[in-house]
Amino acid sequence: MHFNFALEHNQKNNNLIFDVSDDELLFHAQIGTLPVIEEKVQAIKDALNYPIDCASLKDIVKGKNDVVIIVDDLTRSTPQEVILPIVLNELNEAGILDSMISVVIALGTHRPMTEQEILARFGTEVVGRVKVLNHDAMESECVDLGVTEKGTPIQINRLVYNSSVKIAIGTVVPHPLAGWGGGGKMVQPGVSSSLTTDQTHYLGGTYDKPLELVGNPENFIRREMEGIAKKVKVDFIINSVQDVHGNLVGIFAGDLISAHRSAVRCAEKIFRPLIPAPADIVVVNAHPADLDYWQGFKPFVFTQLAVKEGGAIVFYIEAREGVSGGAPIHRQILLDWATQEPEVIFAALESGEIEDRNCGGICVSQAKLLKRARVFCISPGMTDDEIEKLGFTPVHSIEEGIAAARSVVRKQPQIGVIPFGGETIVMQRAGK
Repeated sequence: MHFNFALEHNQKNNNLIFDVSDDELLFHAQIGTLPVIEEKVQAIKDALNYPIDCASLKDIVKGKNDVVIIVDDLTRSTPQEVILPIVLNELNEAGILDSMISVVIALGTHRPMTEQEILARFGTEVVGRVKVLNHDAMESECVDLGVTEKGTPIQINRLVYNSSVKIAIGTVVPHPLAGWGGGGKMVQPGVSSSLTTDQTHYLGGTYDKPLELVGNPENFIRREMEGIAKKVKVDFIINSVQDVHGNLVGIFAGDLISAHRSAVRCAEKIFRPLIPAPADIVVVNAHPADLDYWQGFKPFVFTQLAVKEGGAIVFYIEAREGVSGGAPIHRQILLDWATQEPEVIFAALESGEIEDRNCGGICVSQAKLLKRARVFCISPGMTDDEIEKLGFTPVHSIEEGIAAARSVVRKQPQIGVIPFGGETIVMQRAGK
Protein backbone atom coordinates (compact mmCIF):
# COMPACT_ATOMS: atom_id res chain seq x y z
CA MET A 1 0.00 0.00 0.00
CA HIS A 2 1.28 3.47 -0.90
CA PHE A 3 1.40 6.18 1.78
CA ASN A 4 2.19 9.86 1.52
CA PHE A 5 2.18 11.76 4.79
CA ALA A 6 3.17 14.85 2.81
CA LEU A 7 -0.15 14.86 0.95
CA GLU A 8 -2.14 14.20 4.10
CA HIS A 9 -0.70 17.24 5.87
CA ASN A 10 -0.06 19.54 2.90
CA GLN A 11 3.70 19.26 3.35
CA LYS A 12 5.93 19.05 0.28
CA ASN A 13 8.52 16.47 1.25
CA ASN A 14 9.42 13.37 -0.75
CA ASN A 15 10.97 11.87 2.37
CA LEU A 16 7.42 11.31 3.67
CA ILE A 17 6.47 8.94 0.85
CA PHE A 18 6.70 5.20 1.53
CA ASP A 19 5.21 1.84 0.68
CA VAL A 20 4.14 -1.09 2.84
CA SER A 21 3.31 -4.39 1.19
CA ASP A 22 -0.17 -5.81 1.74
CA ASP A 23 1.17 -8.93 3.43
CA GLU A 24 3.11 -6.81 5.97
CA LEU A 25 0.50 -4.11 6.66
CA LEU A 26 -1.24 -4.96 9.94
CA PHE A 27 -3.22 -1.74 10.34
CA HIS A 28 -3.69 1.79 9.08
CA ALA A 29 -5.06 3.55 12.18
CA GLN A 30 -7.17 6.30 10.72
CA ILE A 31 -9.00 8.83 12.83
CA GLY A 32 -12.76 8.31 13.09
CA THR A 33 -15.46 10.56 11.67
CA LEU A 34 -18.64 12.10 13.05
CA PRO A 35 -21.22 14.34 11.37
CA VAL A 36 -19.96 17.91 11.11
CA ILE A 37 -21.99 20.53 12.96
CA GLU A 38 -23.08 22.85 10.16
CA GLU A 39 -25.00 25.34 12.30
CA LYS A 40 -22.12 26.10 14.65
CA VAL A 41 -23.48 29.34 16.09
CA GLN A 42 -26.82 27.80 17.03
CA ALA A 43 -25.15 24.68 18.46
CA ILE A 44 -22.91 26.78 20.69
CA LYS A 45 -25.85 28.94 21.85
CA ASP A 46 -27.84 25.81 22.66
CA ALA A 47 -24.95 24.42 24.69
CA LEU A 48 -24.77 27.66 26.70
CA ASN A 49 -28.51 27.82 27.32
CA TYR A 50 -29.07 24.11 27.99
CA PRO A 51 -25.88 23.03 29.76
CA ILE A 52 -25.02 19.73 31.39
CA ASP A 53 -25.69 19.51 35.14
CA CYS A 54 -25.65 23.24 35.91
CA ALA A 55 -27.55 26.49 35.39
CA SER A 56 -27.37 28.34 32.08
CA LEU A 57 -24.50 30.76 31.55
CA LYS A 58 -26.85 33.77 31.70
CA ASP A 59 -28.26 32.61 35.04
CA ILE A 60 -24.77 32.04 36.47
CA VAL A 61 -23.54 35.56 35.69
CA LYS A 62 -26.65 37.49 36.76
CA GLY A 63 -25.72 40.23 39.23
CA LYS A 64 -21.97 39.59 38.96
CA ASN A 65 -19.40 42.33 38.54
CA ASP A 66 -16.62 40.64 36.60
CA VAL A 67 -15.96 37.54 34.53
CA VAL A 68 -12.76 35.79 33.52
CA ILE A 69 -12.67 33.47 30.52
CA ILE A 70 -9.80 30.98 30.47
CA VAL A 71 -8.82 29.95 26.94
CA ASP A 72 -6.19 27.65 25.45
CA ASP A 73 -3.21 28.64 23.29
CA LEU A 74 -2.02 27.93 19.76
CA THR A 75 -1.00 24.34 20.61
CA ARG A 76 -4.69 23.42 20.71
CA SER A 77 -7.35 23.32 17.99
CA THR A 78 -10.30 24.85 19.87
CA PRO A 79 -12.22 27.18 17.51
CA GLN A 80 -11.87 30.09 19.92
CA GLU A 81 -12.51 32.69 17.20
CA VAL A 82 -15.98 31.13 16.73
CA ILE A 83 -16.89 30.37 20.36
CA LEU A 84 -15.66 33.53 22.11
CA PRO A 85 -17.80 36.13 20.28
CA ILE A 86 -20.90 34.07 21.03
CA VAL A 87 -19.95 33.81 24.70
CA LEU A 88 -19.27 37.56 24.89
CA ASN A 89 -22.65 38.33 23.37
CA GLU A 90 -24.40 35.99 25.81
CA LEU A 91 -22.63 37.74 28.70
CA ASN A 92 -23.64 41.16 27.35
CA GLU A 93 -27.28 40.06 27.18
CA ALA A 94 -27.04 39.06 30.84
CA GLY A 95 -25.77 42.51 31.82
CA ILE A 96 -22.03 41.84 31.75
CA LEU A 97 -20.27 44.59 29.78
CA ASP A 98 -17.15 43.90 27.73
CA SER A 99 -15.21 46.12 30.14
CA MET A 100 -16.06 43.65 32.94
CA ILE A 101 -14.56 40.67 31.06
CA SER A 102 -10.96 39.46 30.93
CA VAL A 103 -9.66 36.63 28.74
CA VAL A 104 -6.66 34.79 30.18
CA ILE A 105 -4.65 32.48 27.93
CA ALA A 106 -3.97 29.22 29.79
CA LEU A 107 -0.36 28.77 28.74
CA GLY A 108 0.78 26.45 31.50
CA THR A 109 4.55 26.58 31.03
CA HIS A 110 4.36 27.34 27.28
CA ARG A 111 5.84 30.53 25.90
CA PRO A 112 3.62 33.64 25.71
CA MET A 113 1.62 34.18 22.56
CA THR A 114 2.65 37.18 20.48
CA GLU A 115 0.23 39.98 19.57
CA GLN A 116 0.04 38.61 16.05
CA GLU A 117 -0.69 35.07 17.29
CA ILE A 118 -3.36 36.37 19.66
CA LEU A 119 -5.03 38.27 16.86
CA ALA A 120 -4.92 35.26 14.53
CA ARG A 121 -6.24 32.83 17.14
CA PHE A 122 -9.00 34.87 18.80
CA GLY A 123 -9.95 37.25 16.00
CA THR A 124 -10.14 41.01 15.64
CA GLU A 125 -13.61 41.21 17.19
CA VAL A 126 -12.57 39.60 20.47
CA VAL A 127 -9.25 41.46 20.72
CA GLY A 128 -11.06 44.73 20.04
CA ARG A 129 -13.72 44.12 22.69
CA VAL A 130 -12.00 42.64 25.77
CA LYS A 131 -8.63 42.39 27.48
CA VAL A 132 -6.66 39.31 26.37
CA LEU A 133 -3.77 38.42 28.68
CA ASN A 134 -1.08 35.75 28.68
CA HIS A 135 -0.76 33.77 31.90
CA ASP A 136 2.88 33.44 32.92
CA ALA A 137 3.62 30.45 35.16
CA MET A 138 6.83 32.08 36.36
CA GLU A 139 5.86 35.74 36.62
CA SER A 140 2.09 36.12 36.99
CA GLU A 141 0.96 37.01 40.49
CA CYS A 142 -0.60 33.91 42.07
CA VAL A 143 -2.69 33.26 45.16
CA ASP A 144 -1.66 30.39 47.44
CA LEU A 145 -4.52 28.01 48.28
CA GLY A 146 -2.59 25.42 50.29
CA VAL A 147 -1.83 21.90 49.08
CA THR A 148 -3.73 18.89 47.77
CA GLU A 149 -3.88 15.55 49.57
CA LYS A 150 -0.98 14.41 47.38
CA GLY A 151 1.08 17.41 48.42
CA THR A 152 0.69 19.49 45.26
CA PRO A 153 0.93 23.21 46.09
CA ILE A 154 -2.09 25.09 44.74
CA GLN A 155 -0.97 28.43 43.33
CA ILE A 156 -3.38 30.07 40.88
CA ASN A 157 -3.32 33.23 38.78
CA ARG A 158 -4.71 35.92 41.10
CA LEU A 159 -6.87 37.60 38.44
CA VAL A 160 -8.51 34.26 37.69
CA TYR A 161 -9.05 33.29 41.31
CA ASN A 162 -10.47 36.66 42.36
CA SER A 163 -12.96 36.86 39.50
CA SER A 164 -16.65 36.54 40.41
CA VAL A 165 -17.30 34.09 37.56
CA LYS A 166 -14.82 31.72 35.94
CA ILE A 167 -15.48 30.20 32.51
CA ALA A 168 -13.07 27.78 30.80
CA ILE A 169 -13.12 27.14 27.05
CA GLY A 170 -11.00 24.30 25.70
CA THR A 171 -10.94 21.21 23.52
CA VAL A 172 -10.84 17.50 24.29
CA VAL A 173 -8.04 15.48 22.70
CA PRO A 174 -5.91 12.66 24.14
CA HIS A 175 -3.24 13.53 26.70
CA PRO A 176 -0.43 11.29 27.99
CA LEU A 177 -0.72 12.29 31.66
CA ALA A 178 -4.20 13.74 32.21
CA GLY A 179 -5.90 11.15 29.97
CA TRP A 180 -7.65 13.86 27.97
CA GLY A 181 -7.38 17.60 27.52
CA GLY A 182 -10.03 20.12 28.46
CA GLY A 183 -12.05 20.40 31.66
CA GLY A 184 -10.00 21.02 34.77
CA LYS A 185 -6.78 20.97 32.79
CA MET A 186 -7.54 24.56 31.80
CA VAL A 187 -6.77 25.52 35.41
CA GLN A 188 -3.95 23.07 36.09
CA PRO A 189 -1.60 23.54 34.36
CA GLY A 190 -3.34 26.31 32.38
CA VAL A 191 -3.35 29.19 34.89
CA SER A 192 -1.27 27.69 37.70
CA SER A 193 2.21 28.61 38.87
CA SER A 194 5.18 26.58 37.64
CA LEU A 195 5.46 25.08 41.13
CA THR A 196 1.96 23.58 40.88
CA THR A 197 2.52 22.31 37.34
CA ASP A 198 5.92 20.88 38.22
CA GLN A 199 4.35 18.67 40.86
CA THR A 200 1.44 17.25 38.84
CA HIS A 201 3.73 16.49 35.90
CA TYR A 202 6.28 15.00 38.25
CA LEU A 203 3.60 12.70 39.68
CA GLY A 204 2.49 11.65 36.20
CA GLY A 205 5.96 11.32 34.71
CA THR A 206 7.31 9.17 37.51
CA TYR A 207 4.27 6.86 37.65
CA ASP A 208 5.35 3.22 37.26
CA LYS A 209 2.86 2.39 34.50
CA PRO A 210 2.69 5.47 32.26
CA LEU A 211 0.53 3.87 29.55
CA GLU A 212 -2.28 3.34 32.07
CA LEU A 213 -2.76 7.12 32.19
CA VAL A 214 -3.32 7.55 28.45
CA GLY A 215 -6.97 8.05 27.48
CA ASN A 216 -8.20 7.41 31.03
CA PRO A 217 -10.38 10.35 32.19
CA GLU A 218 -10.51 8.96 35.73
CA ASN A 219 -6.76 8.58 36.30
CA PHE A 220 -5.18 10.06 39.40
CA ILE A 221 -3.49 12.94 37.57
CA ARG A 222 -6.81 14.03 36.05
CA ARG A 223 -8.40 13.82 39.51
CA GLU A 224 -5.57 15.90 40.98
CA MET A 225 -6.08 18.58 38.33
CA GLU A 226 -9.85 18.55 38.81
CA GLY A 227 -9.44 18.87 42.56
CA ILE A 228 -7.43 22.03 41.98
CA ALA A 229 -10.02 23.37 39.51
CA LYS A 230 -12.78 22.73 42.07
CA LYS A 231 -10.78 24.64 44.67
CA VAL A 232 -10.65 27.56 42.24
CA LYS A 233 -14.44 27.21 41.75
CA VAL A 234 -14.73 27.06 37.98
CA ASP A 235 -18.36 27.93 37.30
CA PHE A 236 -18.82 26.83 33.69
CA ILE A 237 -16.84 25.01 31.01
CA ILE A 238 -17.22 24.82 27.25
CA ASN A 239 -15.42 21.91 25.59
CA SER A 240 -15.29 21.34 21.86
CA VAL A 241 -14.43 18.26 19.83
CA GLN A 242 -13.03 18.64 16.31
CA ASP A 243 -12.18 16.11 13.63
CA VAL A 244 -8.73 16.02 12.00
CA HIS A 245 -9.80 18.66 9.49
CA GLY A 246 -10.76 21.09 12.26
CA ASN A 247 -14.50 20.67 11.74
CA LEU A 248 -16.62 21.01 14.86
CA VAL A 249 -18.31 17.69 15.65
CA GLY A 250 -19.24 18.21 19.30
CA ILE A 251 -19.81 21.09 21.73
CA PHE A 252 -20.42 20.45 25.43
CA ALA A 253 -21.01 23.03 28.15
CA GLY A 254 -21.83 23.06 31.83
CA ASP A 255 -20.43 21.37 34.91
CA LEU A 256 -16.65 20.97 35.24
CA ILE A 257 -16.83 17.17 35.42
CA SER A 258 -20.07 16.14 33.69
CA ALA A 259 -19.63 18.29 30.59
CA HIS A 260 -16.03 17.16 30.24
CA ARG A 261 -16.91 13.48 30.43
CA SER A 262 -19.62 13.97 27.82
CA ALA A 263 -17.01 15.54 25.55
CA VAL A 264 -14.64 12.63 26.21
CA ARG A 265 -17.28 10.11 25.14
CA CYS A 266 -17.63 12.01 21.89
CA ALA A 267 -13.86 12.34 21.40
CA GLU A 268 -13.31 8.62 21.91
CA LYS A 269 -15.32 7.96 18.73
CA ILE A 270 -12.81 10.09 16.82
CA PHE A 271 -9.44 9.41 18.43
CA ARG A 272 -9.58 5.73 19.48
CA PRO A 273 -9.40 3.60 16.30
CA LEU A 274 -9.40 -0.16 16.71
CA ILE A 275 -6.42 -2.28 15.67
CA PRO A 276 -6.16 -6.10 15.54
CA ALA A 277 -2.93 -6.20 17.58
CA PRO A 278 0.23 -4.20 18.27
CA ALA A 279 2.67 -4.15 15.32
CA ASP A 280 6.38 -4.96 15.15
CA ILE A 281 7.02 -1.62 13.43
CA VAL A 282 4.84 1.47 13.62
CA VAL A 283 5.28 4.38 11.22
CA VAL A 284 3.80 7.53 12.76
CA ASN A 285 3.46 11.19 11.92
CA ALA A 286 3.38 13.31 15.09
CA HIS A 287 0.94 15.75 13.48
CA PRO A 288 -0.87 17.73 14.86
CA ALA A 289 1.26 17.67 18.05
CA ASP A 290 4.35 18.62 16.09
CA LEU A 291 5.15 22.25 16.96
CA ASP A 292 8.18 20.97 18.87
CA TYR A 293 9.22 17.82 20.72
CA TRP A 294 7.67 19.10 23.96
CA GLN A 295 4.37 18.58 22.12
CA GLY A 296 5.78 15.58 20.25
CA PHE A 297 6.19 13.69 23.52
CA LYS A 298 2.45 13.02 23.25
CA PRO A 299 2.57 10.98 20.02
CA PHE A 300 5.76 9.30 21.25
CA VAL A 301 3.76 8.01 24.23
CA PHE A 302 0.57 7.30 22.29
CA THR A 303 2.44 5.18 19.72
CA GLN A 304 3.62 2.84 22.48
CA LEU A 305 0.05 1.52 22.61
CA ALA A 306 0.39 0.40 18.98
CA VAL A 307 3.86 -1.23 19.00
CA LYS A 308 5.02 -4.50 20.49
CA GLU A 309 7.55 -4.40 23.27
CA GLY A 310 10.92 -4.89 21.59
CA GLY A 311 9.61 -3.43 18.34
CA ALA A 312 10.48 -0.22 16.51
CA ILE A 313 8.88 3.14 15.80
CA VAL A 314 9.57 5.27 12.73
CA PHE A 315 8.70 8.73 14.05
CA TYR A 316 8.25 11.78 11.84
CA ILE A 317 7.89 15.18 13.55
CA GLU A 318 8.14 18.53 11.82
CA ALA A 319 9.25 20.33 15.03
CA ARG A 320 9.25 23.76 13.41
CA GLU A 321 10.11 25.21 16.85
CA GLY A 322 12.79 22.63 17.55
CA VAL A 323 13.12 20.63 20.76
CA SER A 324 11.05 22.88 22.98
CA GLY A 325 10.57 26.27 21.33
CA GLY A 326 6.98 26.40 22.49
CA ALA A 327 8.13 25.89 26.10
CA PRO A 328 11.80 26.97 26.08
CA ILE A 329 12.35 26.59 29.82
CA HIS A 330 12.33 22.79 29.38
CA ARG A 331 14.76 22.46 26.45
CA GLN A 332 18.05 21.89 28.24
CA ILE A 333 16.64 19.44 30.77
CA LEU A 334 15.21 17.35 27.93
CA LEU A 335 18.55 17.27 26.13
CA ASP A 336 20.60 16.59 29.26
CA TRP A 337 18.45 13.94 30.90
CA ALA A 338 16.09 12.17 28.47
CA THR A 339 18.51 9.27 27.84
CA GLN A 340 19.61 8.70 31.42
CA GLU A 341 18.39 5.69 33.39
CA PRO A 342 15.00 6.36 35.04
CA GLU A 343 16.46 5.73 38.49
CA VAL A 344 19.23 8.28 37.87
CA ILE A 345 16.74 10.93 36.76
CA PHE A 346 14.49 10.19 39.72
CA ALA A 347 17.43 10.54 42.12
CA ALA A 348 18.38 13.87 40.55
CA LEU A 349 14.83 15.09 41.02
CA GLU A 350 14.77 14.00 44.65
CA SER A 351 18.14 15.63 45.40
CA GLY A 352 17.19 18.88 43.68
CA GLU A 353 19.85 18.55 40.99
CA ILE A 354 16.96 18.81 38.51
CA GLU A 355 14.90 21.76 39.68
CA ASP A 356 12.43 21.60 36.78
CA ARG A 357 10.24 18.81 38.16
CA ASN A 358 7.78 19.16 35.31
CA CYS A 359 10.35 18.33 32.63
CA GLY A 360 12.22 15.97 34.94
CA GLY A 361 9.09 13.88 35.35
CA ILE A 362 8.62 13.79 31.58
CA CYS A 363 12.25 12.64 31.23
CA VAL A 364 11.59 9.74 33.62
CA SER A 365 8.62 8.65 31.51
CA GLN A 366 10.60 9.07 28.28
CA ALA A 367 13.49 7.01 29.65
CA LYS A 368 11.13 4.18 30.67
CA LEU A 369 9.39 4.08 27.32
CA LEU A 370 12.66 4.16 25.36
CA LYS A 371 13.26 0.68 26.77
CA ARG A 372 10.07 -0.63 25.11
CA ALA A 373 10.86 0.13 21.49
CA ARG A 374 13.65 1.55 19.36
CA VAL A 375 12.80 4.90 17.76
CA PHE A 376 14.06 6.12 14.37
CA CYS A 377 13.29 9.81 14.00
CA ILE A 378 12.95 12.05 10.96
CA SER A 379 12.70 15.76 11.81
CA PRO A 380 13.46 18.79 9.66
CA GLY A 381 13.24 21.02 12.75
CA MET A 382 15.81 19.25 14.94
CA THR A 383 19.47 18.46 14.40
CA ASP A 384 20.78 14.89 14.43
CA ASP A 385 22.54 15.71 17.70
CA GLU A 386 19.30 16.87 19.31
CA ILE A 387 17.48 13.78 18.08
CA GLU A 388 20.16 11.53 19.60
CA LYS A 389 19.98 13.39 22.91
CA LEU A 390 16.27 12.58 23.03
CA GLY A 391 17.18 8.89 22.80
CA PHE A 392 16.23 8.42 19.15
CA THR A 393 18.26 7.36 16.12
CA PRO A 394 18.23 10.05 13.40
CA VAL A 395 17.26 9.00 9.87
CA HIS A 396 16.38 11.19 6.93
CA SER A 397 13.41 9.55 5.27
CA ILE A 398 10.62 7.21 6.27
CA GLU A 399 11.94 4.57 3.86
CA GLU A 400 15.34 4.75 5.59
CA GLY A 401 13.62 4.48 8.96
CA ILE A 402 11.63 1.39 7.93
CA ALA A 403 14.81 -0.27 6.64
CA ALA A 404 16.57 0.45 9.93
CA ALA A 405 13.57 -0.80 11.90
CA ARG A 406 13.65 -4.10 10.01
CA SER A 407 17.14 -4.72 11.37
CA VAL A 408 15.77 -4.38 14.90
CA VAL A 409 12.85 -6.76 14.41
CA ARG A 410 14.94 -9.32 12.44
CA LYS A 411 11.97 -11.07 10.82
CA GLN A 412 9.29 -10.26 8.30
CA PRO A 413 7.50 -7.61 10.33
CA GLN A 414 3.89 -6.65 10.76
CA ILE A 415 3.73 -2.91 10.19
CA GLY A 416 1.24 -0.35 11.44
CA VAL A 417 0.73 3.17 10.12
CA ILE A 418 -0.59 6.12 12.17
CA PRO A 419 -1.00 9.30 10.10
CA PHE A 420 -2.24 11.56 12.92
CA GLY A 421 -0.11 10.41 15.84
CA GLY A 422 -0.63 13.52 17.95
CA GLU A 423 -4.29 12.65 18.52
CA THR A 424 -4.47 8.87 18.04
CA ILE A 425 -4.68 6.41 20.92
CA VAL A 426 -5.38 2.99 19.45
CA MET A 427 -7.40 0.27 21.13
CA GLN A 428 -6.94 -3.42 20.48
CA ARG A 429 -10.04 -5.03 19.05
CA ALA A 430 -11.85 -7.22 21.60
CA GLY A 431 -11.09 -10.91 21.41
CA LYS A 432 -7.69 -10.41 19.79
